Amino acid sequence: MHDTFEPYAAAFKRQFGISGNQAMELFHRTVSMKQVENITSFVRTNMLEEDNVGERIGNLIHHFDDLKKAHDAVLRAKDQIALLTPIREGAAQHAQLSRDDELARQQRDQLHPWFTDRKLQLSLEHQSELERTGERLRDDSTKLRTDITEKRHELSAVQEDIRTNGGGRLAAIDAEVARLADQSRTQRQRFETYAAAAKDLGLRPPEDRVLFDSNRARLGEVEADLGAQSDELQESRTGLTIARTEQTARLTEIGVELRSLQSRPNLLPLPQLELRRRLCDGTGIAEAALPYAGELLRVRDGEGAWEGAAERTLHGFALSLLVPAKHYAAVSSWVDANNLKGRLVYLRIGESPAARAAEQGTLAAKIAIKPNTPFRNFLLDELATRFDHVCCDTLADFRRYPKALTVNGQLKGGRGRHEKNDRRELTDRRNYVLGWDNHDKISRFLAEQDEVKGQLAVTQAQLTKVDVSLGDLGRRNQQLGTVRSVADFSEISWQLTARRIEELKAEKLDLETASDVLKQLTAKESAVAAELERLEERAGKLRERLGANEKDARDIAEAIEECRGILAETPLTDDGGVLAAVEHLTKAALGDKTLTYKNTGTAESTVRSGLTDTIDALSKRIARAAESTVRLMADFRNKYPNETTDIDAALEAAADYNRLLEQLVGNDLPRFEDHFKESLNQNTIHEVVAFNAFLDSRRQDIVNRIGEINQSMAGIEYNPGRHIQLEHQNTSDQDVREFGVDLRACSEGTIGDDDQYSEQKYLQVERLIERFRGREGLTSLDERWTAKVTDVRNWFTFSASEKWTETGEEFEHFTDSGGKSGGQKEKLAYTILAAALAFQFGLASGKNAAKKANSGRSFRFVVIDEAFGRGSDESARYGLQLFQRMKLQLLIVTPLQKIHVIEPFVSHVGFVANTNGDDSQLRNMTIQEYRDERDRRA
Repeated sequence: MHDTFEPYAAAFKRQFGISGNQAMELFHRTVSMKQVENITSFVRTNMLEEDNVGERIGNLIHHFDDLKKAHDAVLRAKDQIALLTPIREGAAQHAQLSRDDELARQQRDQLHPWFTDRKLQLSLEHQSELERTGERLRDDSTKLRTDITEKRHELSAVQEDIRTNGGGRLAAIDAEVARLADQSRTQRQRFETYAAAAKDLGLRPPEDRVLFDSNRARLGEVEADLGAQSDELQESRTGLTIARTEQTARLTEIGVELRSLQSRPNLLPLPQLELRRRLCDGTGIAEAALPYAGELLRVRDGEGAWEGAAERTLHGFALSLLVPAKHYAAVSSWVDANNLKGRLVYLRIGESPAARAAEQGTLAAKIAIKPNTPFRNFLLDELATRFDHVCCDTLADFRRYPKALTVNGQLKGGRGRHEKNDRRELTDRRNYVLGWDNHDKISRFLAEQDEVKGQLAVTQAQLTKVDVSLGDLGRRNQQLGTVRSVADFSEISWQLTARRIEELKAEKLDLETASDVLKQLTAKESAVAAELERLEERAGKLRERLGANEKDARDIAEAIEECRGILAETPLTDDGGVLAAVEHLTKAALGDKTLTYKNTGTAESTVRSGLTDTIDALSKRIARAAESTVRLMADFRNKYPNETTDIDAALEAAADYNRLLEQLVGNDLPRFEDHFKESLNQNTIHEVVAFNAFLDSRRQDIVNRIGEINQSMAGIEYNPGRHIQLEHQNTSDQDVREFGVDLRACSEGTIGDDDQYSEQKYLQVERLIERFRGREGLTSLDERWTAKVTDVRNWFTFSASEKWTETGEEFEHFTDSGGKSGGQKEKLAYTILAAALAFQFGLASGKNAAKKANSGRSFRFVVIDEAFGRGSDESARYGLQLFQRMKLQLLIVTPLQKIHVIEPFVSHVGFVANTNGDDSQLRNMTIQEYRDERDRRA
């Protein structure tokens, strides 16, 4: 006894020698079979066994899953390399730019010492030259003084001769002319000075006493006008001086803020950081343990339009210091005991509340929290509670919600309170405090620094212009004093004195022409005097040159001492490379000019200006390189958080990213690739090859089985002299054919170690495995496809061929029973059915038959339900004779109209009668009993 069907079925099949489930399926189909509509379908279903490939496909999928993990590891490593490579390049570029910047700053720092040293050397050379020139000038001066002394003695002798020859009056005239000449020169000099001053003051030259008196009358008016101009210029200078002071102070503030920002990643104001530093120094608490809220918050990516409004709304909260409960006592004590010199808001953080999600569309939902911060739950709760303002795109929405915020920064709070604070620009990033990346703020301060420098340059230029105007005004005031100092016209009337000189000279000429001796002596006196004047003029020029040389010597000595003092305070560096670079820059700046002790200052200014421009450009490039590299680091951390748990997105961590890259390139990727190739070639491809071999083996089994079936059918005479043979052809189904091609492609040419080939082979296998597994959205379709293409029976189509038994020539070929008469269809069906039964029940010749014979058991029972009810007597008789030859035991269910055909082949009858229509009765009798009763009732 069995409780379930499956063990019963197994025992039944063992008892009766039935080979498998397909034999029983054929037994059930035989009951109602009338004709073979499609030979291919019948052969596949009834003559060929279904293969269980599920386990093999499962193995394929399992091996491919391992392969996919290896492949994913390779792709992950390659992706990480692709992301880390630009990080390494960016960090290297930043380092190189930083080195270039440092070198440029070193060069700029060495400009003054280098130029001072060059000025010292050039000044020493010039000092030596001045000493040589001075010695030469002193020798020339000594010789010239000797010549002048001799010439004066000669002139004295001539003058004595003139006096003894009536030259007394001439001497008197000469003395008066000399006196008047001195007076005329003084008057003319004062006249020219007066005329120049008058012209500057808008007065007329004093050609006569009338014009002189007119000028004196206008001096008060001119003085008042100059005073008004002076007042206006002084007022302008005061304003410009104040502006310059403010701009200089702002430039200093920006420099301090920039240095602070460049030394840290956050955006907080320097006073807040200094206050925290003092607090931490006083309490011994690490600064990292007391963050400001702004260091842990930033506006989410994609919400840039709301950044200004968010910064303004969260500004106060962002500057709040977060104090864990364990530090609260120390912090509160220090704050209470110290003068903070500023304002501090701090929040005591107790146990973290449950994380509270922000409502969609609110300001809180647009704020991101720094990963891995222990204050995350507190910040989530604070944001969701205090900053749950709805971000409204329209004023209609803004008016509708009780707490709302517009993109322009208008804030609406509880009890109808509205606020909009435009004291600072909404988009001014200098005031931003949210975030843990301050590169944008640095860029903003750099831009402001350039702007303030420009403003300072303009202010300085305007101040210089005012100073020039004031200097000009002072000169004009001096000119006014010059004009006012001439009290009488006689002080400048040089023309009258010149006429008196001419009169005296005429008198002298008359006296000289009256005596030839006196005339000769006078001529000689003139010649000697002229020579003496020439020598004295030379002596004067020589004294001037000697004085100038001595002055230059004193000046160069002072310059030498000054250079030595400067070099003592700021000596030259020992770095030859820096000095060589400065020299190269100097040569480029001078061009065709030569460096002298006089132009070192101008050359230094030119080189310094060029270096400053270079440093400014490098600073901007450094900032851009830092920003780009840090952004790439952040992208890598966001994508691969596990690999970067202890690595920050900061340039200081560049070595860590480089070590990751070196590990990936030198170890991980080759190891992953080797594992991938090994898994592909030794596991997955091997399994694919085995699967392909299994299917090919099953294909050959089907070919062999058709051969065995044909042996059975060869012994069944279908028509006189002819029999039926089954023929197989490769299917034309596109899915099956493509599957065969793809499967062979996966296993062909598996020897090789080419990376591209391995990837191509992986993709081929992946496409096949994904269909076996079932693609997303196409699972049912892929299941049907898998069942079809892996069932080797579907690789063939079958047809029947009626052949002459003697010659083997084909008489007729057909794929189904279409186009034939009813009797012919039944006949073909009986023939193929008999062959199938013979094969499945092991009654035919061949391996299965021999096995059945040795076992001594065979199942020969066939049930036919009304199979002969509608067919012709001839086809029914053919079928019965066919089953009889095969020694099959038949149970035939048929109406009485075919009993005369069936009767010769039947040994026992189960007669069913239902006279009234509601009471069926069965009578069992032998065929002989049946015939006797039939005859009695006849």
